Amino acid sequence: MNQAVQVLDGCTYIGIKDALKVDVIESGQMLACYICGLSEEGLTALYNTKQFEIEEIIELKLEQGNLNSDGEIWLTAEEVSAY
Repeated sequence: MNQAVQVLDGCTYIGIKDALKVDVIESGQMLACYICGLSEEGLTALYNTKQFEIEEIIELKLEQGNLNSDGEIWLTAEEVSAY
């Protein structure tokens, strides 16, 4: 595991974004990862069953520099399920 990247345990549903938010710290900077594509209950269940896979995907996205213009990582439920 890359110690410069820490994925904090837990998640929060953000209604305005219609996505689940996972907080990430990379080299001391707070970032947000959002997962979309299911209902709030579906996203929460996905997080609970795929938490460690989500952490691996986040680390890969950060290594590849896959952040949007707002400095966020966005994943789809389909992408997480397929990992």
